[in-house]
This record gives sequence, C-alpha cells and structure tokens, in this order.
Amino acid sequence: MRVSTAGMNTQMIGQALRVQSSYAEALTQQSSGVKSESLSGLDGQAGAAVGLTADIARSEHLAAQAETATGQLEVAYATVGSIGDLVQDMLTKITAAISATGDGSTLQASAQNALDNIASLLNTKYAGSYLFSGGATTTQPVDTAADYSDTAYYQGGSGLRTVMLDGGASISYGINADDAAFADTLAALQTLAATSDPDTATLQSAFDTLSTSVSGLGTIQETLSNQTDALNAVIDSQTDFQLYAGEMLDSLTTVDVATASATASQREVLLEASFAALASLKSVSVLNYL
Repeated sequence: MRVSTAGMNTQMIGQALRVQSSYAEALTQQSSGVKSESLSGLDGQAGAAVGLTADIARSEHLAAQAETATGQLEVAYATVGSIGDLVQDMLTKITAAISATGDGSTLQASAQNALDNIASLLNTKYAGSYLFSGGATTTQPVDTAADYSDTAYYQGGSGLRTVMLDGGASISYGINADDAAFADTLAALQTLAATSDPDTATLQSAFDTLSTSVSGLGTIQETLSNQTDALNAVIDSQTDFQLYAGEMLDSLTTVDVATASATASQREVLLEASFAALASLKSVSVLNYL
C-alpha cells in the first residue's frame, strides 16, 4: 500500500502556524501587559471595554468640574471672611465715634476705604472667573461707579453657577454680589462715606445695619461650606466609580504578566515541537512505506 505524506505535511504546517500565532500573541501580552492591541482581539468584550472607557472619561470630567468648583468656593469663603473683617473694623470705629472716644473726623475716610475694598473683593476673579457674578462668570459683578443705595450696582447673572451631574441633575453653588448681606453693607458704608459729620442717629443706623450684615456674612460662609461638602461628596463618589470601573476595564483588557510569561514559555515549547515534527516529516521518504 502506498502512503502519501502530503496531507499530513499540510496538517502539520497549519498546526505550526497556529502555534506560532498564539506564541506571538503571548509574547505581545507579556511585553505590553494587555490582552490585545486592538479591540478586535477582545472577542465579545470589545463593546463592554468601549463603554467602560467612555464612562470613566465622563466621570473624570465631572470630578474635574467639581474640583474646580470647590477651588472657587474656597476662595469665595476666604473673600467673605475678609469682607467680614472690614465690617468688624468699621463697627469698632463707629462704636468709638458714638461714644466720642474715637476720632470722628477719620470715620468718613475709613468708610470710603472699606467701601472701596469690599467692592473690590466682590469683584474677585479666580481662574478667569468672577466668583460673585453667578452664571455670568465673565461679567464683573459690581459696578464701582454705581449708587449702592440699591442692588442696581450688580451686573452679574440672576442665578448661581452649576455643576452638571449624570442624568440631567445639577448642583448649584456660589453666592452672588447682590446678596442682602453685601447690599446692606455697601449701602451703609456709602452713607457714612458721604457724611463728613454724621449724627448719632446716622451712626447708630449704620451700626445696626452692619451688625446684621456680620450675621448675614456668617450665614453666607456656612452656605459656601455646605456647598463645598456637597461637591466633595460628588468627587468622592466619582473617584470610587473610577476605581471600580477601572478594575473592570483592566479585567477585560489586561493580563497578568507572570501568567503571560508562563503561557509564552509553554507555547514556545509547543512551537519548537511543531517545527521538529515538520523537520522529521520532511526527512521521511515515501519509499520507506512501500
């Protein structure tokens, strides 16, 4: 009986090529740490990997927005504190003027100085954005040439700025320069700055207004602190999600390097065996089987 080695030879070559391909894949995984350099190599997990990658990117964007907002709130909180210090200083000066223990002639200049400084603080800009201008972040909120007797000085937006969350939800944050605590402070200081020799009634009225403003400024700082806590909670939740989603993505796309190295070694042995079998097959003559 005649025996042909052609079919066996073809089969052995096909097997060697498959082993060679799997060996090359194992080497790539060993060097890169990933299962495949393309999505097509992830078999049925490509869609899940793409979805997780997009979710992580959205989460990182949201967390970055929240971090920017918390930075703005921290500066706004400190700015309100500085305004409070100026108001407290004026209360001390007014008290001295009422009791005739202070120099009343300097009160007008002190009021003008405090007025200018507070208006400037309300126009604080941080990272290219006006902090007390609501959603109109590029508009200076206080017109320093305006009359402070009402809120016509305010040039900012009517609403607060927002951080958009998933599902169309949002968190509003910040405080606007037309808040009553700011408006009353500016109006009271303007009255004192316009009066060279205020009487007791004027001084007492300014004192009462500024005392109320101090309480209002404290409430503003509490509001800003609560907003910061809410945004930090968003950052924490997004960070947790990114860690969880990142682990899931890694499980789909990465390999354990040690395992990949062992697999590469095993497939190298198989490849060498396949080549050896091919070499042996080619050395066999069909005459040996006649």
